[in-house]
Amino acid sequence: MSADETEPSPEIRGRLRYFNRVLMSYIDFQQAHNIAHVILRDRLHERLRDPGPGDRFLLQGLNCAMIVAYCRPFSGNDRRRRAVKIPDLPARFLRILTEEERWLHGVVMEDRDSRLAHSDSEAWEMEPVVYRSAGGHEMLTPMHHLVHEPLTREATECFCGMADKLREACFAERRRLEPELRPYFRVLEHDSEELQQEIP
Repeated sequence: MSADETEPSPEIRGRLRYFNRVLMSYIDFQQAHNIAHVILRDRLHERLRDPGPGDRFLLQGLNCAMIVAYCRPFSGNDRRRRAVKIPDLPARFLRILTEEERWLHGVVMEDRDSRLAHSDSEAWEMEPVVYRSAGGHEMLTPMHHLVHEPLTREATECFCGMADKLREACFAERRRLEPELRPYFRVLEHDSEELQQEIP
């Protein structure tokens, strides 16, 4: 925005905050899709039939990363107290998903909230028990649900597709809003030192 222009109206400021969420969500869904693609490409589920050192942890870690990335647009992450918050991505974006994909969306949101980003006691159902062997030796064993169990290969395939759908929907929304909001964006010249620093 040039120096002689007035400040944007509250309505425009709200649309700019929403636009930022759309841009952030595009990147989040792209990351989720790309991680799911790597899991499928490298056949990590199949490798668990005869796992090598670290295979299970690799799949669990990537599964956690893709779900956390996918859920960020919907998870109310902007918790700064003094700054104006950027809203979550509206639930209307989920209308493009099939019934199966919407069900899986609910599953991964629950996984993120109770198992992956947090340690919900109800999800874990932790119970310490004492295992007594035939020889009379005792050992404390923590019994609990498999909270780190990754999505199945079939669910990961579905997840990969729905993350890509939402990524494309964010790109379409960006193209729809950009002409109206472009006058309010900061402009960097091609030889700007700041621009050179920001290009990876």
